[in-house]
Amino acid sequence: MDQTPKISLITVCYNAGALLEDTLKSAINQTFTSFELVIVDGGSKDNTLEILKPFSKYIGTLISEKDKGIYDAMNKGILAAKGEYLYFLNAGDSFYSETVLEEIFSNPNAQNADFIYSKVETKNEPTGINYINGKPTNLKQFYSHYPICHQSVFAKKELFQKLGFFNLDYPLVADSEWFIRVFKDPNLKTVFMDKVVAYYDIQGATYHKRMKGYREYIQVGFAHFPILVALLNLALYPVIWLKVWIIRSFQDTSWFKKYRQLKFEKRLANS
Repeated sequence: MDQTPKISLITVCYNAGALLEDTLKSAINQTFTSFELVIVDGGSKDNTLEILKPFSKYIGTLISEKDKGIYDAMNKGILAAKGEYLYFLNAGDSFYSETVLEEIFSNPNAQNADFIYSKVETKNEPTGINYINGKPTNLKQFYSHYPICHQSVFAKKELFQKLGFFNLDYPLVADSEWFIRVFKDPNLKTVFMDKVVAYYDIQGATYHKRMKGYREYIQVGFAHFPILVALLNLALYPVIWLKVWIIRSFQDTSWFKKYRQLKFEKRLANS
């Protein structure tokens, strides 16, 4: 693209030929056109690179090489990006509508924002009951859970120079650890926009490795939270294990699906 892009849409993928086309179509069909695609492929063995060919005029950078995991690939994308803002639209993700980017960046609240976050709609929820997630947050919200989904975030590239890149010591929760760094800096302008921007595939690596992710979360707590909060998260490990066991054991039952439906309807009513 000739002009300097406002947004770099970074897509990380590996053997994602079956998913990639729909993801990229949701990008190039946006009414907002000041963007580039940055593709970071982990050296796919399938038809991923063939799928990319029709999108070549939108691609600012294509990297195809082995990486050390998703956050290493995302860091490569950050370094290659030329946009003012970065957004991670990984293989399997897609924008909620064709006007999402235009609505976000035409909103006066977005002017001069360092970090914009919003809402996502889940897909592939095991119970079959998808839901909308996202609300205004602050640092204390991170003490007990992950209040922000990375598919809802637009961050200025310069933040990564200021705060550092994704920490590869956290293979499952590096994005949340980086968001904590953002909210710990009182000088940054963080803006919540009450808009669904993307579909989020809930069954990613963190979902299938919940307890490993929680162990990383405990480490993050000792690095960033008050010591009593970190110790509480450590003490809650058996409770979280039991909760995960219950969900996995009963998620296919009718009564559990009904419970989830009521829970998500209540969440939607309060949003």
